[in-house]
Amino acid sequence: MAGDLAFRPGLGGGPPPSGLLAFLAAGAVGRLGARLLPYALGYALSYLLRSANAVLADPLARDLGLSPAALGGLTASFYLAFALGQLPLGGLLDRYGPRRVLFPLLLVAGLGSLLFALGRGFTLLLVGRGLMGAGVALALVGAIRAYQLHSPQRMGALSGFTVALGGLGGLLATSPLAYAGENLGWRGAFLLLALLAMALALLGLGVAPRDPLAGEDRLGRGPRGGPAGMASRAFQGKGSLRRGAGSWRGNGVVAAMGLVAFAYIGGFFAVQSLWAGAYAYEMGLEGSWVGRWLLVLNAASIGGGVLAGVLAGLLGTGRSLGMGVALFSLGLVLWALGAPLPLAYALVGLGGGFNAMVLAQTASLAADSAGRAMALVNVTGVSGIFAIQTSFGLAVERVGYPVALLGLALFQGLALVGAMRIHREALGRGSRP
Repeated sequence: MAGDLAFRPGLGGGPPPSGLLAFLAAGAVGRLGARLLPYALGYALSYLLRSANAVLADPLARDLGLSPAALGGLTASFYLAFALGQLPLGGLLDRYGPRRVLFPLLLVAGLGSLLFALGRGFTLLLVGRGLMGAGVALALVGAIRAYQLHSPQRMGALSGFTVALGGLGGLLATSPLAYAGENLGWRGAFLLLALLAMALALLGLGVAPRDPLAGEDRLGRGPRGGPAGMASRAFQGKGSLRRGAGSWRGNGVVAAMGLVAFAYIGGFFAVQSLWAGAYAYEMGLEGSWVGRWLLVLNAASIGGGVLAGVLAGLLGTGRSLGMGVALFSLGLVLWALGAPLPLAYALVGLGGGFNAMVLAQTASLAADSAGRAMALVNVTGVSGIFAIQTSFGLAVERVGYPVALLGLALFQGLALVGAMRIHREALGRGSRP
């Protein structure tokens, strides 16, 4: 694994500090750390908005008389808009930069939350929820693109911290958001989220560093100057996205990293969002204990994000990604073999917390086409969630949890091997005259 380019240190390699320490160290030598922080906060906000319906579902359904199908439709509209926004918005990200795209989109998310808070009919609620999904569609992709442009040597470390902060956003979307709903009502809670999104958008527009235009480095020079120019020239020599972001045949980076995203991101979020809880109930645990073991998994994923940043700073984003997939697979295997559930869930969460390294490594390899590349890879990851949730359920019905878990672990290894082969072949094609 480590010998292939798909798992070598990318732009995130080297000895710089990681995670929160990277932000603090950057702040000690200048204002860059504080100016990049709104990007990480944007991803935490996306977690809050994503989970809000689940936490406030009961008062929302009772107040408006929504059926389970209607409530499910509202939730699905968020993910549909999120997925549909990836490709067109990813192109804008490359052309105009994350600051000009991401923070205006957060204003859209704030508008969606406001419409949802004020909505009296199902149509307006549907539009509001969809605008929330579109508004945070590039939260993680845009953050990683910003780190690549403004702090490339810390990109992997900052990406890991961002995922960890997103996990904290997920924790806020539990008891704290439920408390807000109890005291302010569900409309008041969504109004609060709208104000938070708009305030963060304005903060980002005010303090985030200026992005270079397409073809410039972060000092405003053309592609032949500075680190961005060197990365661009090096990437051109490897026959990749520079030859057409939409071509899977000529785009080994997207094909290889997309395969990893489908298996790894899809597998982790399928387990985290559904099957970890379903298995615990299958084992006869009561709801309170299920909640505790899911808390173990989610807390471990926050730690995984921090650890991913540390390893990315020391070894590079590629090797950090490989270690994350290995930890996730080990957790699945131990789970299948009957290891204590807290240990298995902790390893699954810890390994899954490395998931930002998929996009960070994509950005490292894709250079100035990183926005489109990450958007394409992100789409495959989202597709993987739905596909694996469904196929895992079918496998459980036929062969039971242990075999299904071992199959998912095996899929991780096959995806890594397949990704390395795809990328090697793409490099070979690119080197031919």
